Order: sequence, then structure tokens, then C-alpha cells
Amino acid sequence: MTNQKRMLLGSFFQTFLGHHLAAWRYPETKTEEVTSLSLYKEIAELSEKGKFDIIFLADVLAHNEEDIAYTPQIRLEATTMMASLASITKNIGLVATLSTTFTHPFNVARQFATIDHMSGGRAAWNIVTTAHDHEAANFGLEEQLDHSIRYERADEFVEVTKKLWDSWEKDTLLFDRENGIFLDEKKIHPIYHEGKYFKVRGPINIPRPPQGYPLLVTASASDKGREFAVKHADILFTLAPSTVEEGKAVYQTIKRKVAVYGRNPEHFKIMPGIVPFVGKTEKEAIEKFEHFQELILPQLGIGWLSRYVDHDLSQYSPDDPMPELKEVDQVNGEKGRFKLLSDLARERNYTIKELARYFVATQGHLFVVGSGEQVADTLSDWYLNGAADGFNIKFPYFPGGIKDFVDYAIPVLQERGLVQTEYADGTLREKLGLDYPSLSTVNV
Repeated sequence: MTNQKRMLLGSFFQTFLGHHLAAWRYPETKTEEVTSLSLYKEIAELSEKGKFDIIFLADVLAHNEEDIAYTPQIRLEATTMMASLASITKNIGLVATLSTTFTHPFNVARQFATIDHMSGGRAAWNIVTTAHDHEAANFGLEEQLDHSIRYERADEFVEVTKKLWDSWEKDTLLFDRENGIFLDEKKIHPIYHEGKYFKVRGPINIPRPPQGYPLLVTASASDKGREFAVKHADILFTLAPSTVEEGKAVYQTIKRKVAVYGRNPEHFKIMPGIVPFVGKTEKEAIEKFEHFQELILPQLGIGWLSRYVDHDLSQYSPDDPMPELKEVDQVNGEKGRFKLLSDLARERNYTIKELARYFVATQGHLFVVGSGEQVADTLSDWYLNGAADGFNIKFPYFPGGIKDFVDYAIPVLQERGLVQTEYADGTLREKLGLDYPSLSTVNV
């Protein structure tokens, strides 16, 4: 199975040891290696063993002071990490997160062009706008920019970055030793961009990336974030609704919006996140999950939930029902996650403690506990019913969580013919069946 239609799989990781907030306390987690390349090398190698399409590194630009003592909030810089993993891996796509709010297009264009060249065309940029005030404070701001301004700036940021990648034509390098001509200077073009947020002359000083543009990814569940995604991205990583039917409706709505921009919906991939606790048997998986839940400090779960619902829940009893929350249009942070939690609290009549325990385990994503076959059933159900093109797998702990998935779930998915058994040749775009971007933004 190469780039024919199939389920895509992303191996999602953050440099705090697992998706479950108590992962670092679990005995089999390699907690002491949190800043060591050896741990991330093992994650990458296991991901390639499982024939994942991409490895996806999330990043934020600050820690939460309220609970830093209880959770490993170490965040190794994403592009540096992916540059390191480029030399360790051979086939898997390398997705690194960088913010459009606190970086500059020229630097980002150079960073991802470099990784794309060094990896043989496997780089991908997860485009985020950075949601939280404590991150903005590290860049001289009292509070984060308004949600709409962040996306307006991001829109121009990506356009400038594409222009910089386009500033070298594909066959610029000549290497003509006999005549002493290194390159064709007529095929390098300043971009002369002047916009609301950026003024950039260009050109970039790195040849056009092997993929044309590194793969563009964005993670969002808000309306404005999804609008940004259908305009610019190749992959949307998003929160999933509660049911397959709801997921299918969201999927179809987003695909229709892709077509409005004159793009081929088949070339835009929607990948919800899913948190799997996988065991050799269902009993083993349940026991492992229950062990993880017992490791959660009560104040930690409620503290995390408070931040994402923008409401201090410590003033109530954990057994109280969830209080009335503000409207989503009043939220300047992660609107999509806020709406999901607000809807769950209302629809399921959760107490504060119940919603906190749910959130600590899932952080709003699909969630399944079971054998490899049961986990594969859940993924198959969403994929075959047209609710997803693939999934970003958010392993509960490292490296054991990914090893369990590769050992127990991947063989079932491969036997069903849903995922690849070998990697195709070529760049990441070619492996995924995506077009090489044309030189559309400079006068060539």
C-alpha cells in the first residue's frame, strides 16, 4: 500500500513524557530521560517501525506556574528536535510546531527549508497562533493578542513564508564547475512584500525546499482556525466530536469549505486526535488505565480544567456541578477546546471532579481503552464512515504507550488493509499523494 487512499497515522508527542498528565509517575515511563535525545530517538524509531506517516511534536512557549511542581512541563524546541530526528529516521514526516505570533516569516522559511533539505523532503510545519496570556508575557505583552488579530497576522505570515520558498526556482543550482557558474542568478527573485504586519524584501538564502513547500499542518477546532486551515494547510489536526455521526457532519462541512477555495478536498486531510490505552487484552488495558487515573493529584486535574474553561474552579467543591461558563465568543484562548468542554459539562451534567478526570485522560480528544482489535475497531469506524482521513495518536506515556500501539493495534489495521505496510518512495508530499506546489507567488 503506497499513496493510494488509506488511513493516515500521526505519532503525536510532547516533551513531557506522555499525553496523560500523570504519565511521569508511571513506573515504565522513562521519566529521567525527559531531556535526552535517546528517548525521542526511541519514539521516532518505534513510529517508523509502525509505519506512521508523520511524527508530530507539539510546543508551547511557557509553563503553568500553578502546577509546575506536579507536572513535567519541559518543552524542548521543536525545530531543533526535528532536525535531530531527521538524521535518525528515513521515511517518516517530521512535523514541528512554530508560532506565527512570536516568530518572523524569514526565520521560519529558513528553518523549515533547512529541515526539508536535511531530511530529503520530509519537513512539515504545524502552524499555531499561540493562545495563552502566560506565553505572550514572555514576549513583552501584558495579554495575548485578540483571537481575530492572531489569525489575520497568521494569514499574512504564511503568505510571506510561501513567497520566500518560491523565491528560488526549482532548477536554480547549476554546479557548472567547468565554467565556474554555481547557479543561475536570474532564477532567484526578491519578493518585495509590504503588508499590514510584515515588510520583507527577500529572497531567502536557501534553495527551494525539495517539497516546494514543507507540508503545512495546523491544529484548531475554532471556526476561525478551521477557515485558516482550509485556505493554507494540507492537514488539519483537530478535536473530534462525541460521535461518528457528528464527526462525519463536521468532516463534510470542512471538505466543502476546502472546495470553496478552489482546492481539491482529497488533498486536504482531516486528522482528529485520539488517546488509546492499548493492552494485549481488554482487561490489561483497563487495569493500566485505572492505574494511571489513580496517579492523578486531585488539585492538578481541577487546575488544568480551570485554565481551559477560563473559570477558577478551586472555589467550589469537587463534587459540585460544573458552574455556568461564559459564552465561547468571550474566550480569547482555545475556543474549540473551551466549547467542547462547555458542551460536555452541560450535556452530561458532569460534576467538577468528573469533568476534570475526563479532561486529564483525554484533553478533549477521542478516547479508547481496550485490546489492539478494539482500538482498531474505533479507528476503523471513524475512517470507514467518512469522519476522518486519519488520526493523530496521542500516546498516554513514553515509550511504552507507542510500543503497545505498534505491537497490538497496528497489525490489526494492516491486516484490514487500512494502513500502509511499507513506505512509498519520495518526499513526504509524494508519499501522501499531494501535489508539488507551483511557483504561484513570485513573478518568474
